[in-house]
Amino acid sequence: MAEIVIRVEVPLELKSTFELALAKVVKQFIRRARFSVLEDVMSKSNLTDEQIKDLSDDLKERVAKRHRL
Repeated sequence: MAEIVIRVEVPLELKSTFELALAKVVKQFIRRARFSVLEDVMSKSNLTDEQIKDLSDDLKERVAKRHRL
């Protein structure tokens, strides 16, 4: 896996604010990257909407059971 390093210098009084903002940006980036991969996989799928709904319902049920919800 490749590593990306970005160095940013901020004034000490802005450090905590900057870290919070950066964490939000990184979280959103990861979410969008995952969604992009998911869209790519789904675009190549031959499943019908009904099959996807059934699989989704089954998965939700399994997760609920596993976590005793």
